[in-house]
Amino acid sequence: MGRALDFLKQPSSGLVYQTLFFSEHVKFQYPPAGLLILDLLRWIGIRTPEELNFINAGLLIATGLVFAVFSVRVLGSIRIFKVAVPIGPIAFILALRFYPSNLAFQIGQMQILLGFLFLLACWAVLNDRRVLAGALIALAATVKPQFLPLGVLALWQRNWRFAAGMIGVTAASLALSISLYGWLTHLDYLSVLSFLSKHGEYQHLNQSLGGFLVRELYQGPSLDRDPSGSIPQSAFPPYIAAVYIPTIISSLLMLLTPFLVRSKGTDRISRLLEFCTASLLFTMASPIAWVHHYNILLPVYIVALKGVFERWQGARARIALTLLGVSLLLTGYPWALASDPTIPSLDLLQSHVFFGALMLVGILLIEMRAPLLRVEPGKSSARVTSGVSGLSTGSMGHS
Repeated sequence: MGRALDFLKQPSSGLVYQTLFFSEHVKFQYPPAGLLILDLLRWIGIRTPEELNFINAGLLIATGLVFAVFSVRVLGSIRIFKVAVPIGPIAFILALRFYPSNLAFQIGQMQILLGFLFLLACWAVLNDRRVLAGALIALAATVKPQFLPLGVLALWQRNWRFAAGMIGVTAASLALSISLYGWLTHLDYLSVLSFLSKHGEYQHLNQSLGGFLVRELYQGPSLDRDPSGSIPQSAFPPYIAAVYIPTIISSLLMLLTPFLVRSKGTDRISRLLEFCTASLLFTMASPIAWVHHYNILLPVYIVALKGVFERWQGARARIALTLLGVSLLLTGYPWALASDPTIPSLDLLQSHVFFGALMLVGILLIEMRAPLLRVEPGKSSARVTSGVSGLSTGSMGHS
């Protein structure tokens, strides 16, 4: 990103994507608006990798603190055999050690900031601050366009306040980006999107259906970090119809599902459940979804866990909790190290984050259609027994 920004600051610099991505084989595939944050940091004097890493460290700690408070707010109190579970400390440690977030910090990725913005947006949705939620998502979308369909979904659902916040910030950031980097730069970015959608990426850190399929079906020489490849360190395979067509179909299905499937409930958790499900599906719909893109899953797991407590009892609750645990183990722990070479015979193992996320999507969609448990007459609505032996939760109630 720094090299792209330096290029655009030069007089008569030309088209940044044609020059860097296609000619010089520099792997810059972010939208032009994604440079605004880096431009701002440079403007206030933050330039060195050490300074940027220090900011990332602060953001990671802030994420842990906010996530701890968010988890307590959503889950309330949880007791196992009458012993209170320390939700806050557990959530804080989980946020620091969660594989996608940890990897983002190790490689110096801006995704830590994007995950933090998403967490704050979940908090805003929980508290019915819809304009703020839309604005936060729009800020994240300047770097990660996969969030943009959330604005279209808000319009479809007549969620006018969320849409207003998102449209306002998106319009302002786009206008600023065009004024600083030129409208031709933004049109040039479309050629990169077209290339990425047709080719995908072979490297095992691409945790998408397209990534899984290309590792299964590509029969050419190894592309993993191949210094002699068309774009070194990129692992862009040739166009493969058997990869491209299923990827496009699955992406359309993932994009359409939030428009067609609504939660049966109208309380705050049900709205948050819809929001988290749509955000995860839109992330997975991309032909390239890196491991660190899944750091948005932290609040999603908490919402899914709350959904289990509010919707199921007995065997169903036990099965759902087990599946959630398996999903968290698949996404939150590096079963295949990021530094490992991509090995087609290990594709199932090396795609563990994708399969964990897919399992989570299934749980979320079932939860959305499951009715809320009814509290028996004479019992407080602020306390729901999960039906799992020895486990009970105190909730914040419904609105």
